[in-house]
Amino acid sequence: MNRFLPMACALMALLLAAVSPRVDADESASAPYFSVNDGKTIERLPLLQTNADVNVAGPIAEVVLKQTFENRGAATIEATYVFPASDRGAVSALTMRIGSRIVQAEIQERSEAKRTYEAARDTGHTAALLEQHDAGTFTMNLANILPGDRIDVELHYTELLVPTDGYYQFELPNTFGVEHYLRTGESSPNRPTSTDPQVTDYSFAVNVHVHAGVPIASMESPSHHVLIEAPTAMERVVRLADDEIKASTRDFVLRYSLAGGEIGNGLLLYPGKDENFFLLMMQPPRAPAPAAISAREYIFVVDVSGSMRGPPMEAAKAMMHSLLATLKPQDRFNVILFAGRFDILDKRQSLPVGSDTIGRAMALIDEVKASGGTELLPALEAAYALPRPSGMSRSIVVVTDGGIAAGGDAARLIRSHLDEANLFAFGTGPGADRPVMRRLARAGLGEPFFAEDAKAGAAETQRFRSYVEQPLLTDIHVDFNGFTPYDVFPEKLPDLFAQRPLVLIGKYKGPAAGQIRITGKGGDAPYVGTLEMATAASGDFNAPLRTLWAREHIADRLDAGDSSDQESSAAHDLVKMSLDYSVLTPLTAFIAVSAEQRSDGASPVKVDQPVAARASMNSYSGGGGDALQASVRLFGGAALANVAHSSAADVREVAGKQFRELDGVWTDTTWDPTSVTLRIRRGSPAYVALLALRPELASWSSLGSTVLVRVGRYSIRVGDDGFSNFPVQTLSRAARG
Repeated sequence: MNRFLPMACALMALLLAAVSPRVDADESASAPYFSVNDGKTIERLPLLQTNADVNVAGPIAEVVLKQTFENRGAATIEATYVFPASDRGAVSALTMRIGSRIVQAEIQERSEAKRTYEAARDTGHTAALLEQHDAGTFTMNLANILPGDRIDVELHYTELLVPTDGYYQFELPNTFGVEHYLRTGESSPNRPTSTDPQVTDYSFAVNVHVHAGVPIASMESPSHHVLIEAPTAMERVVRLADDEIKASTRDFVLRYSLAGGEIGNGLLLYPGKDENFFLLMMQPPRAPAPAAISAREYIFVVDVSGSMRGPPMEAAKAMMHSLLATLKPQDRFNVILFAGRFDILDKRQSLPVGSDTIGRAMALIDEVKASGGTELLPALEAAYALPRPSGMSRSIVVVTDGGIAAGGDAARLIRSHLDEANLFAFGTGPGADRPVMRRLARAGLGEPFFAEDAKAGAAETQRFRSYVEQPLLTDIHVDFNGFTPYDVFPEKLPDLFAQRPLVLIGKYKGPAAGQIRITGKGGDAPYVGTLEMATAASGDFNAPLRTLWAREHIADRLDAGDSSDQESSAAHDLVKMSLDYSVLTPLTAFIAVSAEQRSDGASPVKVDQPVAARASMNSYSGGGGDALQASVRLFGGAALANVAHSSAADVREVAGKQFRELDGVWTDTTWDPTSVTLRIRRGSPAYVALLALRPELASWSSLGSTVLVRVGRYSIRVGDDGFSNFPVQTLSRAARG
C-alpha cells in the first residue's frame, strides 16, 4: 500500500469538512452566492450570462448591458448584487424581464424608491431596485425571485469616449479588485467577490459596432481575443473570438485610432424639443513640433501618511525618481510632502532643474517615512499659492494611495483653479482607492493613473510622463460669435495637451449660427482657431448629448459635495435634475415592480451574489499547490481524491472516455481543474442543445445524477443544479472543445 495514501485521505477528509457546502447564516455574505434558510437548505441566484451590445457613433457610446439570473433553488429569493460598471456612464433606463413579462423601471428619489421596493417585496411582487454608490459601483436588489425564475435585467447607459494619446478606449468592467480604503464616517456597500468557477464561469458576450465618421486606422483589445470585421473604412464590428475563455475574469477593453491621427468630431449639436445641446472637442495638433510645446512647471504633491507604508510608498518613490530624472533643463519643479501636515522643498518658488536641485528633491523623498494622518487640502492650497512663473504651463501631480481626506472641498478647489494649473492624479499601491483617484482626476478633467508596486509601476510612469509632458496651449479662451450658449461645463479650462483633448458641453438658445473662436498661447506663438456652426454634425443621432450634459453637471456638483446634506436645497436641485433628465445618481434609484403578486409575501431567503474577482497573472495557471487547493475547494475534494484513488476497478469506460466516481460525481479521468466548466441542468434547453451537438453526452450523463466530462479546453458538468441555458455560441464552443 502506498505509504502516502493514509495521509492523503486524512488530508482530504479535513479539507472536505472545511469546504462542506453547509454555510452558517452569519457567513452568507462572504460565501459565493450561498445563503441558508433553515440551517440545511442552500439557496443561490447565479449570474447566468452577461451580454453587452455597444453602439459607438463618433465619440458617443450607447450601451445595453443585459444580465440574466436564474433561481435554481427551492425557495423564493431576495438577492443583492453589487457590481462594477462604467465610471463615466450616464445610466438612463432599466428594464426587468420575467419570462415573457417586461417591466420598465421608473426613476425615483432614492428613499422613495426603497420604500416602493420594500412594499413590493413584502406584498409578494417581484421587484428590481438599482442604486448607484460612487461613479463605478452599483447595487441591484431583486425581490421575490421564485424557484425556476429566469430574470433578465437590462441596463441602458451612455458615455463619452475622450481619446488619450491618440486612441479612443471603451471599457466594460466585469470585476472588482482589492476593496478600497474607507474613511471615518463613510459608508460603502459590501462587495463580495469570488474566484469560484460557479461565479466566474457565466457566459460573457460583448458585441461592439463602431461608426467613427472618418476612416479607422487601427483597433485592438488588450484584454480579450476578439474578431473584428470591417464593413466599411469607417466601421468596425467586434465580438469575442470562439476560443476566448475565462472572459468574465477580466475587464473588457477596446482601443482604436482614426486615420491620419485625427481625434474625433470638432462640434456636435442636438437641437432638442425643449432644449438644445452642443459638445465641443478641442483637438490637439496631430504631431506637434518641439517648438510648439510650452515651458513646464511641475509641483509634485506626495502622500506620506501612514496608509502609504509599504508597497504604496515604494511605488511612489520609484515613480518620483523616474519623473524627476527626466525633467528638462528648461523646466521648473517643486515637491510638497503631506500627511497630517505638509512640508515644501522650497516655500518661495519652484526650482530650476539642475543636479543640485534634483539631488535635494530625491534625498527628501528617500528619507521620508510614511506615518500620520492624511490632509490633502492644505497641501493643495500651498501648491496653488506658490508664485507662478510667467509663460509656463503649471501642472500639479498628486501621488497617493487614495486613502485621503479629499472630499468636496478638494474638488471645488481644483475646479476653481483650472485656468491656472492642471491637476493630475497618480495612484500607488495594490489597494489604491480608485473612486477617490477618479474623483480627483475628474476635477482636473483628466485620467487617473495607477501603479500597484515599484516594479509594475515603470510602464505606468512612462505612460503618465507621455500624458503630461506636452502642454500645447495655455490661457485658453472660447468666444461664441452669433451663438448663445449657457450652462456650459466646465466653467474654467485647463491647458491643452498633445495627449488630452478638451471637451466643453452645454446648452444653447436660438439657432445654431455663427462660429466658435478658440484662442490660446502656444510654445512658440499665439493660437487662434475657429469652428463654423454650419459645418457641425447636427441631428437626432446626437440625442445622447442631453443625458451626457446632465451627467457631467450632476457629477461635478456631487464631487463638490453638493449632496453632503441631503436636506439642502442643493441636494434637492440635484434630485430634480436627475428625475427631469432620467439620469441615475447616488440620490435617486430605478425601481421596477411586477404588476401581479407572485408570492404569498413570506420573507424570502436573502442571497449576496458575488461578482468575479479580478484575475491575477497566476490565476488558473494549472500548476502548483494553489491549483490543487482550488480544485479541492471547488469540487469537494475530487482532484485530491483522484490522486489518492488509483484502483482500476473504480474506473468505468463509456463512449471512449474513462470515469471515476469521486464524492458522488462521475468524473472524467482527464478532467483539468483549469478548464472552463459549463454547469448544465439535466433535461434543460441547454442540455438538449448540447445533445444535438455532442450525442455522446447522453451516454456519459447516464452514469449518475452528476457527471463531469472534459471536452478540450472545456468541461461539461451535468446535474440537477446546473444552468438551464447558455447562448448558442457558448454551447458550440464547449461542444467543439
